[in-house]
Amino acid sequence: MAAPADNFFVHRTVIAVVIAAAAVLLVLGVWVASSMLLLIFGGILLAVLLHGIAETLSAYSGIRERWAVWIVVGTFAGILGFGAWYLSGDLAGQFDELGKSLTSVWDQVRAQLGKYAWGREILSTLGARESADERATAIGKVIAAVLGGISGLVISLMLGIYIAADPTLYRSGFLRLVPMRFREHTAEILNELHDTLRAWLMGTALVMIIVGTMTTLGLWLLGIPNSLALGLLAFALEFIPYIGPILSAIPAVLVASTVGSREVLLVVLLYWAIQSLEGYVVSPLIYQKSAHIPPMLTISAQVVLGTVLGVLGIVFATPLMACALVLTQRLYVEDTLGDKLERPLKRKLAEGK
Repeated sequence: MAAPADNFFVHRTVIAVVIAAAAVLLVLGVWVASSMLLLIFGGILLAVLLHGIAETLSAYSGIRERWAVWIVVGTFAGILGFGAWYLSGDLAGQFDELGKSLTSVWDQVRAQLGKYAWGREILSTLGARESADERATAIGKVIAAVLGGISGLVISLMLGIYIAADPTLYRSGFLRLVPMRFREHTAEILNELHDTLRAWLMGTALVMIIVGTMTTLGLWLLGIPNSLALGLLAFALEFIPYIGPILSAIPAVLVASTVGSREVLLVVLLYWAIQSLEGYVVSPLIYQKSAHIPPMLTISAQVVLGTVLGVLGIVFATPLMACALVLTQRLYVEDTLGDKLERPLKRKLAEGK
């Protein structure tokens, strides 16, 4: 007959193995479903943005928040629809010309590289000499990726709209899963996460609009073709700090190279000036009452999540890092270490009311 100490040891070992297996399964589940989880997070971000605008509209107009959400959604849909109708011909033509310009530049680069042995090695590595079947496969992968991106965007849009329409329903449902003794504290953390994401989104949206407008006007004044398409690209990629502006500048420089070397220099100076103005003037003023993430943490998150989760990881790296900072401060620094931190965002939001 086994001794009580042996039974206790076996019992503890079984519990430890079960917990370890559950942790491994949880990690594997998150890994497998990472893309879908990021799409859900994108829907939550959209819901925070829509509800924040609707809340402001409701406060000033007296309209119920649920109706205000649908007014905001309808307004955005109307603006996008009108913009697509009004600019469809010009914008579609600009994107088409942009694609042709980039293709022409790439053909010139490939022709120059093909003159040298090391250049041919680079082209071979990049797959420039693939067979027709391999190119067809690559095109199929691109089409599948585009369709997957569109379907993911639709999922995030639908999630965002329904969550924004009744956030209390989903918030209350989540809190019911939390033990009673932790429920109030969890609700406080959820409120802080909401305030942080809302402030970051509002600030980022304003910065995106300013950068996109300045880029479009600057390229137009310099006489660079497809200025509207390049400006919209700069607007969209500004959502990804540090990496996005660099990616948006590359097509502009390539298009400018088809005009002349002088234009290339002017475009580089334009993007440098816009990013300097954004970094030293626009962002500091906007983020005074918004969530600002330290650059080192932002870039580190982009590198890590981009490596692990791909493009979606890079896109959502900054808001995920903002959430991680809040959770670290509340759950570890304050709850575990007992060090009470001053939360500037909460203070600034209170001062702004």
